[in-house]
Amino acid sequence: MKKHLLTIFTAGLAATAMAQLPASTSAQTKVAVLEEFTGINCQFCPDGHKIANQIKAANAPGKVVLVNIHTGGFANPSAGQPDYRTPEGASILGIPGMGLTGYPQGSMNRVVFTGTAIAQNRGSWTSSASSVLTQTSYVNVACQATLDVNTRVITVDAQAYYTANSPTANNYLTIALLENDVVGPQVSGAVWNPTQTNPDGTYNHQHMLRKILTPTFGNTVSTTSLGNTYNTTVSYTIPALYGAGTATNACNIGNLEVVAFISENPQTKIISGGIGPIQFTGIANNLDAGVSNLKVDNVICAGISTPEFKFTNFGSNPLTNVVVSYNVNGGTAQTFTWTGNCTSFQQKTVILPTLNFTPLSNNTLNINVVSTNGGVDQNATNNTVSKTTWPLTSLIANNINMQMNFTQDRYGSECTWEVRDEITNAIISSGGPYADLAASGTALQTQTFTVNQNTCFKVIAKDSYGDGINAGYGAGNYRILSGGTQTVYSSTGQYGSGETNFMKTSLTSGLNTPVNVFNGVSLAPNPSNGVSKLTLDMFQNDQVSVTVYNQLGQVVYQAASSPLSAGTHDFELNTQNWADGLYSVTVKGSQGAITKKLTVVK
Repeated sequence: MKKHLLTIFTAGLAATAMAQLPASTSAQTKVAVLEEFTGINCQFCPDGHKIANQIKAANAPGKVVLVNIHTGGFANPSAGQPDYRTPEGASILGIPGMGLTGYPQGSMNRVVFTGTAIAQNRGSWTSSASSVLTQTSYVNVACQATLDVNTRVITVDAQAYYTANSPTANNYLTIALLENDVVGPQVSGAVWNPTQTNPDGTYNHQHMLRKILTPTFGNTVSTTSLGNTYNTTVSYTIPALYGAGTATNACNIGNLEVVAFISENPQTKIISGGIGPIQFTGIANNLDAGVSNLKVDNVICAGISTPEFKFTNFGSNPLTNVVVSYNVNGGTAQTFTWTGNCTSFQQKTVILPTLNFTPLSNNTLNINVVSTNGGVDQNATNNTVSKTTWPLTSLIANNINMQMNFTQDRYGSECTWEVRDEITNAIISSGGPYADLAASGTALQTQTFTVNQNTCFKVIAKDSYGDGINAGYGAGNYRILSGGTQTVYSSTGQYGSGETNFMKTSLTSGLNTPVNVFNGVSLAPNPSNGVSKLTLDMFQNDQVSVTVYNQLGQVVYQAASSPLSAGTHDFELNTQNWADGLYSVTVKGSQGAITKKLTVVK
């Protein structure tokens, strides 16, 4: 089979000027090299990532090299987390004089700018980079790589050219392999750096150090005078997985980048550097889109789902158009067309339109590549991805009177939860954030609410810090109760940034049972084409509020909480300016709430 050769740029670097061979022979200003010490359990590290990205974007392409080094206590993986640490990263952190005092901190060209430590706080990075970028460099650095996609062997050529004499007899050239768009956990990502945070709460790590291909502190360059050229070549087999044991994580060769920099001493004073292009060889097909990583909720309730999957361009031609077909339970196939630009071995995320189907006890979703760039995909072996174990929820409430028992940990200000009607997305009940405790421990927060019978709803728990409510600051947890006694769901509280669970009230739940203070709640006419009357029949005095939500969960009408006496009370709902569709009318008393559906048809 004919092999194709294609030069591509790694993900996120299309607009970056590559320091491609040969190195320039003209005197140039230095390149700023920021080595950022970071971790996945570091509250303010995403802010460091954002600042580093801003520095790079504010300067000429290729003038700023970012190296994100996962090392130290905040990089230690907890159970179920990937391990992004490297031995080389630990060695760099251990450079004498690095003086790291917190996270995130970073080294700018491994130079002391103020005080006695090389590492500096993120607030100093911008001014330090500006200082580096105004200085003339006596050496220019360039590199480029070839990667065989079959053997996964990458070969990097690097070159240094001296436009003036080095003040030291020896210099040291380091080549590093980085990876972009590594999807993984990150506390506080959504708070400090939402642009790198995915809808599911995962985080896109950039410029992650994967391996230093030379000795950690570089190859010795022994001739460092004006006019000298130094060349070196290194090779490395890229593993499919990094990390060890259960903390492994995959490496996507389409997201790799190579950087090289030269230092004046083995461990300090980086003079300049560069980012190199990667050339792929051994690609078998021109057009080859492979689908994978299908994501849906683990269970189904109302038959509503928004699937997400990834496709990888395994071909030599850039993909600009990919058509997929999809169906649920063998039903009528629908098609979706992705358009954009995906170069070789890059990966793209596709979110399909929301599915609405009649769920079975177990369901199957199939996605298949139909065409690529308007033609036939040349490799059918990777064209299909399926979800074959997709059951109905087993969490059934036998009473419409519900209760949330939420046991917070010390940091209640990070905790929120809400209950939403799955079909309308209207909020039925919610809680948090709560007050922080003075020390590690727990506090029980209880709230009652009501769900209509035979209704699918979802319980969403969130933690803004990203470590759940049972991570060493108190053994937090929560339980959803039905009828005051039945435990519908119990959570350990170890849910990171959050979790969603789907539940349903039974067809007969709550029949002939007074709900809180309401004997009855009715809407007429329903459907409504102008004005509908909401009637409350109350068997005791209570504070009552009325809220109407549209299908997006937005409030379209609200009557503030007011004291009402036992008996009948009417509210007029003027729907003339409301869009056609389904609305949720929630009547809330001190002990719970009732939600009714209202259809508006003009």
